Amino acid sequence: MTESSTDTADPAGPVDPDDPSSYGRISMPSTRRGGSRAQLRRQRRRQRRIRYLGVAGAVAVVVGLVAVLVGSGGGGHDGDGSDVPAARPAVAVPPVLVAQRDASGRATSLFVLSPAATKGGTILLIPPGTLTEVVSLGLEPISRSLELGGESRLQATVENLLGVPMGAAVVLDDNGLSGLLGPVGPLTVDVPERVEQVDATGRVEVLYAAGPVTVQPQDASRFLTVKGRSNDLVRLARHQKFLEAWIAAVRARPDTAPTQPPALAKAFDALVAGDVRTRVLPVEAFGTGAAEGELYRVRDAELAEMVTDAFPAAVTTARPRVQILNGTGAVGLAEAVRNRLGAGFDVRLTGNAGTFDHARTEVVYYDRANAAKAKQVRDALGVGTLVFSRNPLDVVDVTIIVGKDFGTA
Repeated sequence: MTESSTDTADPAGPVDPDDPSSYGRISMPSTRRGGSRAQLRRQRRRQRRIRYLGVAGAVAVVVGLVAVLVGSGGGGHDGDGSDVPAARPAVAVPPVLVAQRDASGRATSLFVLSPAATKGGTILLIPPGTLTEVVSLGLEPISRSLELGGESRLQATVENLLGVPMGAAVVLDDNGLSGLLGPVGPLTVDVPERVEQVDATGRVEVLYAAGPVTVQPQDASRFLTVKGRSNDLVRLARHQKFLEAWIAAVRARPDTAPTQPPALAKAFDALVAGDVRTRVLPVEAFGTGAAEGELYRVRDAELAEMVTDAFPAAVTTARPRVQILNGTGAVGLAEAVRNRLGAGFDVRLTGNAGTFDHARTEVVYYDRANAAKAKQVRDALGVGTLVFSRNPLDVVDVTIIVGKDFGTA
């Protein structure tokens, strides 16, 4: 049997450390030119590969950085490579309160335009006979807040009722309403129920038949105001149809949209751009008033749910129920306190304290579980001493007895 070997030892024999002449036999790396050319070529190829990989890596880093900058800032690309505009965060349009005013100064129609975060939104119809706390005046129909305090008190009353801040309050008389509708022209409104009126002789007159009715801009005020023999809630159903017809007409001809006041125009534009729902403030009948006609009481249990649904951007946590008592006798003090508190507090009662000589403001709570709410009230006021009372009071969580230090806080 033949045995092969790969041993490369010098066939002349091993190195003898005591014989320097034997070092010449050690195998050493070749230094001959002919033998180094191949190695040189391999080395150069290796260097070229290293340089290529270095350049390719640098290009990849630059491309990556550009992609990150483009993605986070300016434009972008869709799936087919075409340029698309950069996404911009939606700007919320605040709700706008709209009121129709009659010759006596009372609100005969009330509704809130509540745009959604992107487009479309909700229209909330409010019966003018809804009883609520009108600051400094007590429990009154909401229509009277406009008559007795103008736009600012109307806005404050609706904000207090709903717990939602309004961007603006727009009050329209007959001419103002006709002016808004002028560009769009006659509206075809689908009247849900026939409107009848009985004159002094007992004769019944049909003002509007059920079904499609043409409403001229100059007749819009009467169309919305007249109740006939039906109640106010039936009239609100007619309001809904009127607003739907108006929105549909503006969708068909965007150039006819309201342009003034700016807050109303902005809210209207946002609504017209998407789906619109109509809600009615949850109320129940509560008798009649000499001037107001039907009176209604808010169903509190349903109000919070309705507000959450119609005003999703509004504060949805339970608001502290507050009573404001004037302890100085200054005119308009309760309204000033309410304005400082804002829509985050539910002002249920207002009135006068036992005396008008209160030097310091007190924030009174009746249940230790409401201590945090009392502190919340004091923080919003910027003044006041927390006082715990052992006399239970279930109507409100906190009472503010306003002292003379409020005006200088």
